[in-house]
Amino acid sequence: MGRLIITILCLFTASGLVLATQPKARKKHSISHKKAHVKPKPISLREIASRYGDGPTFEGDPEAIRLTSLLFYGTPYRFGGSSSHALDCSGFVQKVFRANGIELPRDSRAQAKYGYKVSLSELKPGDLLFFKTYKRDVSHVGIYIGDGKMVHAATRGGRVMVSSIHEPYYRQRFLFAKRVIEAKGEEKTDPIAEIIERETNR
Repeated sequence: MGRLIITILCLFTASGLVLATQPKARKKHSISHKKAHVKPKPISLREIASRYGDGPTFEGDPEAIRLTSLLFYGTPYRFGGSSSHALDCSGFVQKVFRANGIELPRDSRAQAKYGYKVSLSELKPGDLLFFKTYKRDVSHVGIYIGDGKMVHAATRGGRVMVSSIHEPYYRQRFLFAKRVIEAKGEEKTDPIAEIIERETNR
């Protein structure tokens, strides 16, 4: 009987040693296939503005553009809107110019390809002002009405409204201004030609 007990104990001891020496199963590590998020390279306002050169102009009445734009004052803003009941910024500009016999594209980036650039000091009523607000390109447009103000369909105000172009929000996002319409009998001035003529006549 004693031998049997000793034999059983030896068997248990031996089996414990075998189990202890077995290699532990390695945990499987799941491999993530998610792509690392790469932030887009910052783009300057100057770089965006450089993409847009001079384009076609139209003969028209800048004062009529100014007055027509103010008729839409208070119209609710709606992204993609192009009716008299709700407008977005480019839909508003297209509607104002269309009412004066001038057909502009629907999108602000396409509208920015018309006209020629003018500086802020050269602005006249009827000129278009372009801004970078939420895209890495032209994404907002307004119509200059004089005295440092523009009328535009604004998401921030939720309607067609008048804003100062010197407000920090717009000043920090301003890209360029374009003169799309020329008053009848008005000739486009060439600043380089003016400098050459002035130097020649000295």
